[in-house]
Amino acid sequence: MREPGELLEGAHVLEEFPCEVALALWAALRDVMLWADTPRERRPHLFSAGAEARRRGYVAELRLDPAVELPLGTLASVVSHERQTSDEEVSHACLQLAGWAGAQNAMGTAVSFAQAAALVLPEAPAPGLMVGRLALAWGRLPRAETWLRRTVGLARRARDWLTYGSAYVSLGEIQLRSNRLHAAARLYRQAARVSRRHRVRLVRAQAMHGLVRASMEMGELEQAVQYARLARLAYGRSNPRLPELEFDMARLMMRRGEHERAIPVLQRQIDMMADPDRRLACGAMLARAAAEVGDRPLYERSWSAAWALLDGRRSPAAADALVHLGRAAVRTTDWLRVQQVVRAFGELPPDPSPSPAA
Repeated sequence: MREPGELLEGAHVLEEFPCEVALALWAALRDVMLWADTPRERRPHLFSAGAEARRRGYVAELRLDPAVELPLGTLASVVSHERQTSDEEVSHACLQLAGWAGAQNAMGTAVSFAQAAALVLPEAPAPGLMVGRLALAWGRLPRAETWLRRTVGLARRARDWLTYGSAYVSLGEIQLRSNRLHAAARLYRQAARVSRRHRVRLVRAQAMHGLVRASMEMGELEQAVQYARLARLAYGRSNPRLPELEFDMARLMMRRGEHERAIPVLQRQIDMMADPDRRLACGAMLARAAAEVGDRPLYERSWSAAWALLDGRRSPAAADALVHLGRAAVRTTDWLRVQQVVRAFGELPPDPSPSPAA
């Protein structure tokens, strides 16, 4: 429920938003946590008589986005003496706020409200899945794994196979991030079995996609190609995660030395990606692919654009980009740019997984 050193419940809410908004969110979160922990027969008189009016008045003064104001209005009713909101309504409002906060990159707030939703409906598996996914996106892997394993048990009991399989996919992602590749592959295969047995197509797509990544990291490139084909088929043409699969397929092409095939895929990706890290990765790989096939104008444009996106970044994406930019400059004997990379990295970064053509 808390990170080490998090002494005040919901402290991240107070840290991630301006004061007035933070107080409204934090008060709502605390109300729900107390309400969820109170036996149903005692809830009607848990709060003081004027609490609901005060909550609603304060929120109205803030003139918040409807995506925040409406669920906060629902949560204000938990302190009411007149009407008690159902557990399902309260949990849904918390999940709405969690989704909104996640979109603002306020991950501590997002996880806090998702946890509140899960506590309101302790036997429902879906809120726990959201907690796990948000904690994973936040980089809190132990918390994510705890919630996801809890979700597996609840979903199996509820026969909610979509949530059950999705939890295994996210558990696989945790293992992949921790570089436990065989464990990751095992969890993805478990998700694939669930999808096949219960005909859950989305889980199958995600499981195959996970196996693409795990196989690539294990050096099983031909197996990764087979998984990529199955993942594309399962996603279909309109799934929002299809661009992410195409990005991984471009990485796979680069690993296999298929630089000419990778170029149009990477060019499409750059036009579609809003995330700076993903644009940086695509641009650096595009520069290297262009260098490998001898397309000097494309190499020049892509290298310069990727270098501008680096802008002093210190992240895994930046480190990977420097590898590709350095190797691209070496390939084209562009020694001035090699020196730029050396100055940024301290040396020419090693290539941990050179392609067959490199």
